[in-house]
Amino acid sequence: KTLTSNTEPVLTPSAGFSSGFLDPATINLNALNSFHIRAVPLSDPATYVQQWSIGIQRQIGAPWVAEVDYVGTKSTHLDVIYNYNQPIISGNVSTGVVPYNNFGQIEYTAPIGFGNYSGLQASLTRRFTNGLNLRAAFTHSRSLDNSPEELESNSGDAPNGRDYAAWYGPSDFDIPNRVAVSYVYDLPFGRGKAMLQHGPLAWILGNWETSGVYTYYSGHPFQVNENDGNHNSVLDPYGYTTATPNLVGKPHIVGDPDCWFYTSKNSACGSHAPSSYTDAYATTAVGAIGNVGRNTLRGPHTDVFDAALLREFPFADRWNVEARWEVFNVTNTPEFGQPQGNITNGGVAGITTLSGDPRVMQFALRLSW
Repeated sequence: KTLTSNTEPVLTPSAGFSSGFLDPATINLNALNSFHIRAVPLSDPATYVQQWSIGIQRQIGAPWVAEVDYVGTKSTHLDVIYNYNQPIISGNVSTGVVPYNNFGQIEYTAPIGFGNYSGLQASLTRRFTNGLNLRAAFTHSRSLDNSPEELESNSGDAPNGRDYAAWYGPSDFDIPNRVAVSYVYDLPFGRGKAMLQHGPLAWILGNWETSGVYTYYSGHPFQVNENDGNHNSVLDPYGYTTATPNLVGKPHIVGDPDCWFYTSKNSACGSHAPSSYTDAYATTAVGAIGNVGRNTLRGPHTDVFDAALLREFPFADRWNVEARWEVFNVTNTPEFGQPQGNITNGGVAGITTLSGDPRVMQFALRLSW
């Protein structure tokens, strides 16, 4: 059936397939440019991941345990999607000539992606003793691949779909440093505890517990591009490419949400311009691929503390009421999203989204018996 409207469905589920819908004889072989064809290679090897690790663990005194691990992975035959009929690239410039001029878009899923991860993981844990449990963990890692995360906000497809190896760089989810510190503390007051076991203060201060998690991690990488509708459409009219600019200087990270990295294209960067400094990025000629690599800059880091305070009210032996107060992002620290990376956009280097919530509180009562 031919699509004749942008609003009317091609198929109606209650009616099913129309007569001859799947009959190859009904295809006009002289009008294949209007078809969106999906294809996979005849020999499609399975994706596989190799993993290895080594670590040591040591007890320090009675309650403390320290652990250090190295973890590595290697991913092979990751699927990437590109336009098999992308105009041919010669010398990093599009020729505008498609390899199959009788066809239009050929969405090709190929197992040509690869990646690797290396991480050093360290932790220090205090077992629950005297009402206190504590754990601190640190990870230093690096993840590299040439396969953007499909269906997620990502770096985009390779400028040249036939050269995905050149799109090798930091993974979209690469976080070099991560710190997490968590605790649970049962206050030592009240009946059966070390202090204030009797009297009014035992009732007021008894059965309280507090907990919290502090998290810090480095910013995610993001892609500097020139996807303005002209550059990338000439590289591939169906949008399966990322147009990259040229790097002509050293990028200057300002760190301001209105101007994350310096560029004269963004008027908010005017007050942040270093002396004798020019833009680090320049647009290419339409149809050319610049020398900027994949995910070369990083967005804001995350720094957040969540905490909870609860108290139990036991009564009548079998009944208990738990009152809980939880606060997420206690310090109300802004968690900024990624900067705009399109250097042809007036809002380039600006941040207009948040990656997390501001301070949020919630209260709850729980009755158990």
